[in-house]
Amino acid sequence: MAVENVSSSAKARANDLIAYGQRQVDRVVSPPTRQKAYDRVYDLANEKPILFSFVVFQLTLSLAPLLLFAGFAATTVAVSLISAVLFSLFWIGVAMLFLVPTLFITFSIALLLWLWAAATFFAGRWVYGRLPFGIDGNSKVVANGAGGKKVIFEKKDGDGADFGIKTEVAEAQE
Repeated sequence: MAVENVSSSAKARANDLIAYGQRQVDRVVSPPTRQKAYDRVYDLANEKPILFSFVVFQLTLSLAPLLLFAGFAATTVAVSLISAVLFSLFWIGVAMLFLVPTLFITFSIALLLWLWAAATFFAGRWVYGRLPFGIDGNSKVVANGAGGKKVIFEKKDGDGADFGIKTEVAEAQE
């Protein structure tokens, strides 16, 4: 009884496998097209049996070496691709060993240069704010005079500056 269950189960699985294979073949080659090919092969076997037997022997004996070669070629390509990827990843990793410290050094140098430039800017702005003179929007030199007065020096037409006092802000009207 147990043998019958195993035997019937194996037959059912085999039938399922055959049906699955048939469905897959039907997806690739439609049944009418496949039937036409079968009919042509049958007609060739009936009309020219010597040629048909020659082709069958050639295909039968050559199929195994052809399949082995195709498997070898596919395996060789797969191994070479995997090897190329691993080779590339190895050398990329080695290059990263140089890139990361280099980026750390360049980042540090850039940070120090930026800090130096920012400190210079703020120190210059602080010093400029403390100077006793400055330049207004009209390119006139303005100096702080005695008693909180501002003295304005205007540039002459031509070269050089006229250092004569033109106006004192406390007395000038703008």
